[in-house]
Amino acid sequence: MLSEVAVAGALLPPLFVYVLFTMPLFLLLRWLLVRSGVLARIWHPGLFEFSLSLSLLALMVLYV
Repeated sequence: MLSEVAVAGALLPPLFVYVLFTMPLFLLLRWLLVRSGVLARIWHPGLFEFSLSLSLLALMVLYV
């Protein structure tokens, strides 16, 4: 687990840093799911995207 990160004298919480690293991975996976047509077959795409982003964030926190 990270500690606070100082940016221009402001301390940022570690969760913010994890979210910054997770977002590009989530956007890449979302793009792949849209391009492949998988996201169109899912019953509730917004709920699926939300759960995917939370799962990626949890994996980032656990393994980084």
